[in-house]
Amino acid sequence: MSTITFGGLATGLPTDDIVTQLMEIERLPLDRLEAKKSSESLKLQAYGQLKSRLEDLRSAAGDLNITSEVRTSSIEVSSDAAFSAVSSGAGTGSYDIAVAQLAQVQKSVSAGVASQSDSLFGSGTITLGDEVITIDDSNNSLIGMAEEINAISGDTGVRASIINDGGEDTPYRLVLTGQDATTSFTPEFDLADSEATEISFDLSQVRVAQQAIAYVDGIEVVSDSNTLTGVISGVTLTLNETNTQISAGTPEDGVDSFNWDNPPVYETSQMTVAPDTEALKEKITTFVDSYNEIMDWISAGYDEFGASATTDEEVEAGEEEVLSNLLRGDSTVYSVKRQMQSLLSTVIDNSGSLSSLSQLGISTQKDGSINLDSETLDTALENNFDDIL
Repeated sequence: MSTITFGGLATGLPTDDIVTQLMEIERLPLDRLEAKKSSESLKLQAYGQLKSRLEDLRSAAGDLNITSEVRTSSIEVSSDAAFSAVSSGAGTGSYDIAVAQLAQVQKSVSAGVASQSDSLFGSGTITLGDEVITIDDSNNSLIGMAEEINAISGDTGVRASIINDGGEDTPYRLVLTGQDATTSFTPEFDLADSEATEISFDLSQVRVAQQAIAYVDGIEVVSDSNTLTGVISGVTLTLNETNTQISAGTPEDGVDSFNWDNPPVYETSQMTVAPDTEALKEKITTFVDSYNEIMDWISAGYDEFGASATTDEEVEAGEEEVLSNLLRGDSTVYSVKRQMQSLLSTVIDNSGSLSSLSQLGISTQKDGSINLDSETLDTALENNFDDIL
């Protein structure tokens, strides 16, 4: 069926056109809202671009905020040294270090038995320091005794474990281990079978408890651990082995060798802490690049800076479409630019010889960006490394 229209036949008026125009007029407020919505959405994207660049700058500035992270240093130690070392903001210098003794915990190991779960040890007691463990039918296996010892390890400082040495007949052994380098123990086993015959429980001390002893520039350092922190500010030393003894010293009865008037002497290895100028230069370069990213983004919104908008070809190639032109004249963007520029002229009141960014080779360009003079920076890092905060 065909559509019937009057088209003004009865009245002589173009009713179709009038209705269409009236509908277009009614849609004008809605069209304005849709246009405003689209415009505001694009502005939000532009703010997002600015925020992303500001976050990058904040991260770069944060890497330059803490002295121990800024003035990074590298450590040089010979490959055959008895220790290794890492730096965390250590000052420059060199040290002669010798390792005389490594820290270790006491270990005592029992003779092997045929089973770890069978009741092999009758009844009686195990004494560890002031603690007494009662042994009976409920815990007189190797596993049972280990569980009882571990239950009071917080009081005795001794823990138990069981190892299988792979032997054919008696592979299971009880191992007692002290909690730290200062914990020494002498357990007593008083066990007997049902006929009151003593059950032997052989326990051999395979390692004694001892603290680490090292010499830093001839000064004795004692530690419960083989990791030494705080001995040299900003340096962590890890002791791996002992140095060769080059002099036995003069023995004294009843006195530990390290306390003799003429103690043993050990070979030393030199450790050198040097400025890591490359790492710091990289952080400063990242800061400059992040700063310029923001200034370039802002400048791209103004024709007078000679910046060109992102082309369709660049967008199709995956490059981000720069939207800074949508915020041209925006007070927030202006405030960001003004505050960033003011940072460059700020003089820092400190005790060092460097007080401004210009002394690091950073200068302002006509377009608002900054330039880094590598030669000036290299000179500042070489001559004033400890003054860079």
